[in-house]
Amino acid sequence: MRNPWSADLTRRAFLRQTGVCGLLALLPLNWRETVLRPPGSVRDFLARCIRCGKCLEACPYDSIRFLDITAGALIHTPHIDPLRTPCYLCQQRGPDGKDRPISRYLRCGEACPTGAIRRIVNDKEVLAAVPEEMKIGVSVLDRRICLAWQYDSCGECYYNCPLKDKALRDRPPREVITGATGIRPYVDPGHCIGCGMCNYVCPVRRHIAESVMKREVRLSRFEQRYAAMVRNVIGRVGEDVKLPAVRVIMRP
Repeated sequence: MRNPWSADLTRRAFLRQTGVCGLLALLPLNWRETVLRPPGSVRDFLARCIRCGKCLEACPYDSIRFLDITAGALIHTPHIDPLRTPCYLCQQRGPDGKDRPISRYLRCGEACPTGAIRRIVNDKEVLAAVPEEMKIGVSVLDRRICLAWQYDSCGECYYNCPLKDKALRDRPPREVITGATGIRPYVDPGHCIGCGMCNYVCPVRRHIAESVMKREVRLSRFEQRYAAMVRNVIGRVGEDVKLPAVRVIMRP
């Protein structure tokens, strides 16, 4: 006797499978945007990551997020977008202005069950000496549009860097700068872990430059402070320049 449910189950299975195939067909095959992984991510991260979300749950600042469906095969893998929320390296700034670790290890690596993200001791000396393969990325600075270099102003990246005077210095080493009285930021790639704090606080942004022509753009007092200088440097260099002035790129 034929099972009356077999045909229905077969149809359901067929529709489910074709639905999944159809969805995958809509996803991009080649993801071209920069993907910055949490600190401690190993070279074979994608082979180890099981997309469990434990690193997201452990992050105290919600710096780690999942890639969405537009990332294709990378969907639901953790990444950091410094322009939204940088990695605070599990540090907390006290009333005295000093940063202190809130855990013995960076929490994402401590929570990872597969070794896709390795544990890193939460100590500034250790963080500044993390091997290349365990860094988030490295910051690069464009002096042409850096307000500190062009106007002897700003210095937000230097003052906010959690590895100040190691990853970000107030002067480039062995370079003579005449007539300078303020900060001249310099990224030391040997110590930069790519946390993105400099990226996050840099005021050289597109919407600030456009605010003079777009009345609907409302600037904060912090942004207003730098607005005229931002418009000038972008206007001088050109609209196709990459912003902000200091950006995090993927490690080699």
